[in-house]
Amino acid sequence: MLRAKGVIISGKGEGGKYIGMRIYNEILSKILNVKPFNGTLNVLLNKLSFEELIAYCTPNIVNDIHTDENVYGGFYYWRCKVVNTHNGISENVIALRPFRSNNPKNVVELVSDKYLREYLNLGDGDLVILEFIC
Repeated sequence: MLRAKGVIISGKGEGGKYIGMRIYNEILSKILNVKPFNGTLNVLLNKLSFEELIAYCTPNIVNDIHTDENVYGGFYYWRCKVVNTHNGISENVIALRPFRSNNPKNVVELVSDKYLREYLNLGDGDLVILEFIC
C-alpha cells in the first residue's frame, strides 16, 4: 500500500462528460462492479506526480479503444481508499489518470458510485489521504 496526501480541487467538469459516455461508463462499471457516479473528484497530490505514482505503485491500464468512428483515450487506474482527514469518513474508489489529461501532473481523478464531495463532506482545499493498493 502507498499512502499519499492530497488536496481537493475543482475540475473543469469534463469528468462527468466522459463517465457519461457509454464506452467509459461500461468500462468503469466493470471495474467498480457498480454503475459510477457521473463525475469525478479531483485530488492534487502533495509531492507526487502521476509518473512517480506509477513508479511506486503499478497501475492497471485501460488502453486506447479504437472503434470504426473514434479512438477513445485510455487511462491508468489504481484501487484506493480516500479518507477525509477532518472527519475520518472514507470510501473505496478508483483513482485514475487519463493518458490525454490536461491536468497538472500531480492530479488524479477519483471515481465511485457516490457523489464523493457530498458523501465525504469535502470542499476545495480539504486535505485527504489516498491509500493506493499496489
